[in-house]
Amino acid sequence: MAEARKAAEILASSLNVTATVYGTDADGEFVHGVCEVSEGAAVASDPLIKRLYAESAAASLTLKDQLLTEIPEDTIKGFATMSAALGYIVAQHKQIKRSATPQIGYSALFRIFCGGKDPSTLSLPADDATIAILTRKLGDLPGWMWLSDLPGFGSADRNAVIPGRRANKITLTIDGELQVIRPRSVFRGTVPETGAQFMLVVQMADRHVYGQSPLDSVGLIYREQDEAAVVSLVRQLLRESNPFKGRVVLINRDLRTVRSRMSDRSWNDVIPHEHARRELDFIAASIRNRDMLKTEGLSIRRGLLLSGPPGDGKSTAIECFVNDVAGEATILVVEAVEHIRAIYHLAQALAPAVVILEDLDLMTKSRQNPYALAGTNKDDVTGELLQVLSGGSAYDDIVTIATTNHPEAIDEALAKRAGRFDAHIRMGYPSDADKQRILDLYLDRFDVNDELTRRRLQQTLTRDLGRLHLVPAHIEEFVKAGIKRARLARRPPEYLDFEPGIEATKSIATQKPATS
Repeated sequence: MAEARKAAEILASSLNVTATVYGTDADGEFVHGVCEVSEGAAVASDPLIKRLYAESAAASLTLKDQLLTEIPEDTIKGFATMSAALGYIVAQHKQIKRSATPQIGYSALFRIFCGGKDPSTLSLPADDATIAILTRKLGDLPGWMWLSDLPGFGSADRNAVIPGRRANKITLTIDGELQVIRPRSVFRGTVPETGAQFMLVVQMADRHVYGQSPLDSVGLIYREQDEAAVVSLVRQLLRESNPFKGRVVLINRDLRTVRSRMSDRSWNDVIPHEHARRELDFIAASIRNRDMLKTEGLSIRRGLLLSGPPGDGKSTAIECFVNDVAGEATILVVEAVEHIRAIYHLAQALAPAVVILEDLDLMTKSRQNPYALAGTNKDDVTGELLQVLSGGSAYDDIVTIATTNHPEAIDEALAKRAGRFDAHIRMGYPSDADKQRILDLYLDRFDVNDELTRRRLQQTLTRDLGRLHLVPAHIEEFVKAGIKRARLARRPPEYLDFEPGIEATKSIATQKPATS
């Protein structure tokens, strides 16, 4: 070791470069010497980590690296010849340092921290939020050691830790509490019953998003005889760390919001579209009785598409349905997504689950429409959604409910092919009778008891607004606008309070076509 270090210092001082010398001692043991230690080892404080980096660097040497320690004798025949050879070696060494990424093999990791050779490896799939919460816990659990000096994340394909890889912070809002978690990466664990040691490495997917990759699994490195105990222990810890099971999860690209319920709204608070209510009640009953259905080879329904103009009650109906089944299934409300398959992988792990795709036309585009907005991401989402909803590959115990204001903009293979969405309900505009019921519902809710005011509002809804296509949201908005005016004036609501809202509704609602 001392001779290797001195050789490295002589090379470094002679050539004015960082030099590393590798070799073996008289007993065949690995030795190395450096003038300036590598970046990973430089930040490490644990001698075992330094040794690990040295071993990984030696294992990743290329043929050109070996020139540093195996200079042919024929090249040392004169100063000029040797200078030329060393100049070539220096140039190659700089190029290798720039291009090569040191990797720490799982076998080396296990050998140094657990002892033994030729360990077994296994990957357990998990979502990044569960992994982040798990790794925050592990450092404080008995029998676990976080290797804080070992940065980077694992690769299941390479069976190695790659120090240069970085994961995004995980941002969660759980029942109103914001959590920002930086995942940790490498741990040594111990099975409580047997004392068997193993390694747990957080692994990143190989696909890249803006230079970084999402966490998608944990890698386990263990002795073969300990496999059952190690896998059982880690699976239990993953279940305990999962923040989503049986909850309502609002998903967009950067944030997951987790709630026990979406809101306090129930079917009693709305006048629902009758057909949509029947279909959603049927899905809820299928979820509650899925075990009974499975005994006869039946499964819960695969999908429901709700379409209609904005404000017709699609989102409200889904909100009431979600609150109805909350706690009996995991609900994933997808607001924005780039990899739809990852959503369904998560739903499968949390089944029974309901995946809700709001404004499906904005997530996907019709491949038949040559004027559809260009964008490979939308094509990717459409293709992935076609695959996950296909009959042969559809995920078990997962219901998909989608909404759209523009069904004509959805790919026909999604909207019309049987087996992808079992039902397509066009909700549309409420009848005159339903509009009166919706008006009465909101007037009752805000205690509008003056009979003259109620009667004039009912007449306005029939006469002045009767020539317009109204949706429930129109009625709700002009009633709320009038209530606000009355509350701010500190008096009971009067008809005059509602007139500005009614005029605003006339300006935005669509005129009904003239009848001949």
